[in-house]
Amino acid sequence: MSHSVSYLVTKQSLSSLLKQPIVHIFALLFVSLVLMSAYLGWSATSTVNAIYQDAVVYLKSTGGAIPDNPVTQQSSLGLLRNMTIYISLIGALASIVVGYQLIATDRKSGVVPLIGTRIGQSLSYLFGKVSALAVVLGAIILISALIAVITLALLPAIQVSISQWVKLAEFFACAYLYLLFFGFVSIASSATSRVESVALLIPVTLWLTFTFVFPELTSSIHSTAAINPISSLVAVPDSAFFHFTSALLGPMSLTESFKTLGAYFLEYQVSGEAFPRGALLSLAGLTTASGCVAAFGVLTLKLEKGEFDV
Repeated sequence: MSHSVSYLVTKQSLSSLLKQPIVHIFALLFVSLVLMSAYLGWSATSTVNAIYQDAVVYLKSTGGAIPDNPVTQQSSLGLLRNMTIYISLIGALASIVVGYQLIATDRKSGVVPLIGTRIGQSLSYLFGKVSALAVVLGAIILISALIAVITLALLPAIQVSISQWVKLAEFFACAYLYLLFFGFVSIASSATSRVESVALLIPVTLWLTFTFVFPELTSSIHSTAAINPISSLVAVPDSAFFHFTSALLGPMSLTESFKTLGAYFLEYQVSGEAFPRGALLSLAGLTTASGCVAAFGVLTLKLEKGEFDV
């Protein structure tokens, strides 16, 4: 019975999300930016390759030495590095909006007491909402991955090995965990906040903190530089303060952990760097913790009187 109830909650939640214009706007904006990122990487690579081919013709006619194609001297996955930024910015905001709408829509419409009367099971309600979040974010990530695959496939000048395809899949798996974190936080905030505005303010504030405040405190990265995908490669300044803050806040700096993983999996990190195990543990640990917080928030939501305070 509980499985069928969870399925009904999931189905109702997905149907409700599809009717929300704000969800459509953020999802479309995110996919558009990912598409633009892929196009810019494709365009830049195609231009460099075309210039090289013209140079080869000229050098052959003059008898000059022909250098290696610069396109083949760097990882083909590196042309997708801007996806890291779009996922950490617009993708996270889209996830926040989805998580917020999943709970807030029920609370604002006054149907939470009705839901509590009909199903009487907070656990089924939780599973239904989490399943809806996982499906929506999974669809967004799959679309982004498809765009990346098509972009790499359309570039005849580059070759993508099997190991690189695996790394690309691992990158999007990390991106999925990253989006789930903000979705879980948003669900928890929407379930526990008494005031509607606070329900959205908390996850947005947390996103701003992870994206702009923590990098500046741990590595002295200016806010405008935080939107650069290679900002995570900046070394910690040789200062006692930054060494302390890096050790203290580094494991909790979610966005920097994601960008570090992005640099590794998309192969635009410093050559030969080891796998950032700490960054993966940070991402996985914080996402798991946020899932537990979301579960606690929904399970403690009194379905019989769950509306926001006016």
